[in-house]
Amino acid sequence: MLKNTFTIICLVLLTVFSFSSFIEKEEIKLKQITYEVIVNVTPEKAWEVLKSYGNVGSYHSSIQSSKSIGHSKNEASMGCERQCTIDNGKKDIVVKERIVEIKEGQYYKYDVYEWSNFPLKKLYNTFGVKKNEEGKTVIYQTTDYRLKPGFLTGLMGGKLKKGNRDALIAYKHYMETDEKNVNMDELKKKYKDL
Repeated sequence: MLKNTFTIICLVLLTVFSFSSFIEKEEIKLKQITYEVIVNVTPEKAWEVLKSYGNVGSYHSSIQSSKSIGHSKNEASMGCERQCTIDNGKKDIVVKERIVEIKEGQYYKYDVYEWSNFPLKKLYNTFGVKKNEEGKTVIYQTTDYRLKPGFLTGLMGGKLKKGNRDALIAYKHYMETDEKNVNMDELKKKYKDL
């Protein structure tokens, strides 16, 4: 009797663990936002700035601070990690990010794998450079995200799109002028038509 009970308990536990593994592997549906900005530099110059991954906070005005972590170098490469602190009013948002895909000279995608003070469930950002139909250099950011609770995903879309725009105008200004950490309010006025 005891042996049969033990067998039944093991089978139940095995079933529960198998089912929970199946649920964990189920893909999270992510919402996507893309923003693009024309920059008056060559694609090579734009990529040079974008690939300066670890120390982006030293010149990018929408990031309070950043640093390479996990023995990563400053330059974007597969597996490269960084930590960024973003001013968000009362509590700073702190994120840890790891590059999960890269095509040299074109784009990289990173996974925000750890965060505090922001209601994330999952977030990937892709930064890239390309030429448009007129041959002009374009930088872009694509954000794939899901917030928790889920209803915030749609409600926060505008804030995230604004964040993408802010990030790109900060990159644009630095790429075109070499000026570091210009006040975001000034940049928003200067680039209000973008």
